[in-house]
Formats: sequence, structure tokens, C-alpha cells
Amino acid sequence: MRKLPFALVVAVVLFLAGCQTSQPRPNHSQDTAAQQGLATLRQVVNAGNYASLGFESEAEVRQATLGEPLQVYRVQLDALRAFTGNTDPETLLVDVRRSLYPVKVGDRVATSIFVTGSREGWRASELGNAAVARLVSRYRHGAGDFLVHVAAMKSWFVADRVEGKLMLTPVMDDPRTKLRAGETVPADVVFLQLKAASEGYNGLPQ
Repeated sequence: MRKLPFALVVAVVLFLAGCQTSQPRPNHSQDTAAQQGLATLRQVVNAGNYASLGFESEAEVRQATLGEPLQVYRVQLDALRAFTGNTDPETLLVDVRRSLYPVKVGDRVATSIFVTGSREGWRASELGNAAVARLVSRYRHGAGDFLVHVAAMKSWFVADRVEGKLMLTPVMDDPRTKLRAGETVPADVVFLQLKAASEGYNGLPQ
């Protein structure tokens, strides 16, 4: 399985840690929260971090715009392990009130902004994750797409429904399974393969 660049992950974690003392105010809409996140991104990108945050130059962030968001659903490890061939795959999807907004420079996806909802409203909760943003955007099919994240397995899928059936497209090859990037597979097949791959995993961060 392709791993996300370690330097990128570190840059994102350090950036978020630095923002914890000045959380943005909640907004009534996701789009407003994402625009606020884009404004923050323009403030923090500098000569030392532009590459790890997904840009090709420090100045490029000023050209950045937001793409169409993708809603994120999460699959919990315990639900995955309880899955059988008779389980409705839709029941594994948990709406975590989170969306990924691609950040684009021209036609190129540079990075992303995640927004998260709570009772107070919507906030930009994470800036960066350029590798995920680019892979996800590569395999989008259309306006009805959304994302499925199996966090315990570090797996991301572009999801849609074809004639009422949930279909998942892996964005990365996974050597633990037969899943290959870009190959759309019925969700029940995906979940059974991930269930088998999760055997022996203790649930701790990898």
C-alpha cells in the first residue's frame, strides 16, 4: 500500500498543534467554514512549509480556490469485524459531520481543508493532507460521490451508489487485500476483505 509522505504528515500535525490556542469561530455553513480555513492557509504558508502543505511555491497559495466538497463517512473497527455477507453495508457508514474540500491551483489539486460540524456550528478542523486530497480527486466519478474512511485500516474510498448498491473505489493499492486503486468494487466485498485483513490488529494507532 502506498504510504502518505511522512514529511507531509508531520507538517500537518505541527500546524494544527500551533492553531489550538486560536480556534476559528463556528459558522452556520460548511462553505463559510472552508473559506475561513482557506484564509488561514494563506496566512500560514511560508517558504519553509509550502511544499509539505502541497504547494509548488510560497506564492502559489494566493491563487488557491476551493473545489467541490466530499462528505466523509467513517467505518468503525468493531462494526467492520462484526460484518458478514448478510449485513447491509450501508449500516456500517457513520456520519461524522466532516467534509473534505479540495484546495485547487488552476486545475491541479494541491491540498485539502477538512471542516467538522458540532452543535455550535462548522469549523475548519484540518489543513493539509495533500496526498489524500490528490488521490481522492483522481478517482471521483461525479456529483453524487462521497468518501468512506476506515481509519483503523488507514483506508480511503471514493463511494457512490449504482442502482441503489453501495460501491467503493480504493484510492490506494492495499497489499493486505485484493483491492487496487481505481477499481470500483461492491462495498460488501471491500468490507469482507478489510475484515479479514484486520485480524490480529489490536486497534492501536499504527
